[in-house]
Amino acid sequence: MRKFTLLLFLTLLSAILFGCQSEDNTTIDAGTTKTELQSQDNDLKVETKIAKISISKSKGVNSTVFEESETLETFKSIFLSAVREEGIVNMANPEFYLDVTYTNDPKQSFHLWTGEKGQKSTLMKTDDTNTIYTVSEEMTYKLINGLSELLKKET
Repeated sequence: MRKFTLLLFLTLLSAILFGCQSEDNTTIDAGTTKTELQSQDNDLKVETKIAKISISKSKGVNSTVFEESETLETFKSIFLSAVREEGIVNMANPEFYLDVTYTNDPKQSFHLWTGEKGQKSTLMKTDDTNTIYTVSEEMTYKLINGLSELLKKET
């Protein structure tokens, strides 16, 4: 009788745990204006058409504006590859301030901490300072190359 009760308990527990699993199967509506990221690790939403990106070391002061399509595509790929990190964050002041302006004119602002070559970088939405997104080492390299213009301007 004990074995039967134990077996019944394990079966019910397995069924409950199986039912609580998250579903990774999502789809994108072809008519959407935003690129909906499919990963649970990333909930950044990036408009499909970036008009310009303004980057500065101080909020709104001496900003460098990137409007070249190749550079904008690089930044878009950086945003899309960012991975949401779990937990509560306590970050220092950001190294850079990013303002992303889209063709239909809404704006999104981010804080950016760049890693060194071979390290990850970190993004944070200015309207959600409790969540950070990390950028891979490869994308950090692209980011450093993209920011080299700004760094030259400031020195």
